[in-house]
Amino acid sequence: MKPNQLQLAKCLVAELEVFAEAELDLDGIEDSWLSGMLHRGIPFTPSYWSGGQNPRLKMRLVRAAEQLEQFGMLKCLTKPSRDRTTHVIPTAKLITETVNRLGDEVDIDAVVEGLSRTEWGAYVARALLRILPENTPVGH
Repeated sequence: MKPNQLQLAKCLVAELEVFAEAELDLDGIEDSWLSGMLHRGIPFTPSYWSGGQNPRLKMRLVRAAEQLEQFGMLKCLTKPSRDRTTHVIPTAKLITETVNRLGDEVDIDAVVEGLSRTEWGAYVARALLRILPENTPVGH
């Protein structure tokens, strides 16, 4: 995985870790991030991930998403009327490679929990549980 691809993968894993801890029972409150995470995929926010002040980094993250999609490691969802990615769905392979590269920086239990809470990621969580090394702390 190239550095920009790893940077994007790190952002995606971080979003899943945050989602694992998110309060989902917000009666009457509509939150687009929560809704997107639950129903579509990880909201694709390269401006946010790049700190909003670095257009070059933002474009590197956009290109990294395109490359990872070409490699079959990421699914990019777009609005029907536009060619702009709105959400992404990482594969178990992408998450596994990210965990292997980042090691203890990733809370794999939280990543699996975050995926399991979504409509689109439960199958990815099950695949992760099958392919991660036995010494990975998932479920321990």
